Amino acid sequence: MKNFITDTVGLARYLEDNLPSPASDVFSLAERGEASILVPQIVMGEFIYIAMKGRLRLADPKGAVKQVLDELRGTSFIFQSNFPEDGWDIFLSLDIPELHDRLIAAEALTRSLSLISNDPVFRKVHGLEVIWE
Repeated sequence: MKNFITDTVGLARYLEDNLPSPASDVFSLAERGEASILVPQIVMGEFIYIAMKGRLRLADPKGAVKQVLDELRGTSFIFQSNFPEDGWDIFLSLDIPELHDRLIAAEALTRSLSLISNDPVFRKVHGLEVIWE
């Protein structure tokens, strides 16, 4: 089974059913039990933060976040991941100014996983496969 990792935009757009085909295909693969999607804890934190700030299309942000967390915990293909201890050397080597992005890229590289993201900063990271369009 193949594993992938997603950033916050990938997760939010999946939940909104608004992904471009290549990224949507990965989530469909996971829904069929042929792949897993890892969601770094920093992504969960960022997702909750932007939802509570009203930056997502949610009528009741707090209630919606609680529902999303319950749904994610109940899936058999989306898993929350902890930052790997051996990822810090990669984290230090990356030239990514934004903390969240650097953590996500370092985790993807440490775990040798393709990243679902629309963020152009990731396309500049040597050795990181980015799936979006």
